[in-house]
Amino acid sequence: CFNTMFVTTALRCGVRTVGSKPDAKRLKSCDAAMASLLRSRRHDPAAQRILQEGYLGRWPLSFLAAPSGLGGSLWKLLRGPRYPSQYVRPKFWLPFLSSRPVWPSNDAASKLLVSHWEEREEFKTAIAEQASADVNTKSLTQRGSWQKVPFYSQGLAHEENLQRCPRTAEVLSELPLCRALGMAYFSEISPGSDVKAHFGPTNARIRYHLGLDVPEGNIYLAVGDGAYKWREGEVLAFDDAYIHAVKHEADRPRGVLIVDLYHPELTAEERQLLEDLEAVHRGFFPVEYEKVVPH
Repeated sequence: CFNTMFVTTALRCGVRTVGSKPDAKRLKSCDAAMASLLRSRRHDPAAQRILQEGYLGRWPLSFLAAPSGLGGSLWKLLRGPRYPSQYVRPKFWLPFLSSRPVWPSNDAASKLLVSHWEEREEFKTAIAEQASADVNTKSLTQRGSWQKVPFYSQGLAHEENLQRCPRTAEVLSELPLCRALGMAYFSEISPGSDVKAHFGPTNARIRYHLGLDVPEGNIYLAVGDGAYKWREGEVLAFDDAYIHAVKHEADRPRGVLIVDLYHPELTAEERQLLEDLEAVHRGFFPVEYEKVVPH
């Protein structure tokens, strides 16, 4: 069995936690369990695109899915993942999914989000009472302040926040949330803030921003080689596997609801496989998931 800690390490890139790092034995055990799950699906036709074409960093998933076919896997490793652009570098890469930095915001999910945007009093109350900075905001914010109120993190529901924001919870319940390396949360960035350029963990999701409280002025989201502005009551959808950053030089905070949805080209079976891998990972790191930091 190909036995290193790259599987767990790659999945943990989207789950930054508070506290000490887990021990190597637990990491290896988690990897072995994930490898076993992947091998158990190697003859499943519905899993072939992920198993044969997916990458974790430079490593082809086919190493774990079918160790007997190391020739083809070694060639893929030597070649490396074929990214469509210099602006795309996620850790977990599915090359069979179509790729573009910004996505249309007239789909059913966008319309559902927009239909509820006026119910933003929950956002104002939650940010005032429950928002906090975390490992991601502190490490990515070069100056200023970035705070969040999480609802879902990698499939884990933050029940207290959902109960305090029932209208938001209802909307989220109607969406195809990405429950593997995906999040949903309120986000507020203060004036004078810069969020440095970074990549999301995977292209298996599309990130939706619903503008809730957006000031006029010099404030924008940079994605790839483009710059985009938020608008209140409108959705900005993008692939955060592309390098992205935030510049905020307006005069009051910017507030949005951020929701990660599955890439529309993933089948139901492929989504389930990703969630099964996430569930295995969560079983080895339950404490970390209780302290999970959304991004």
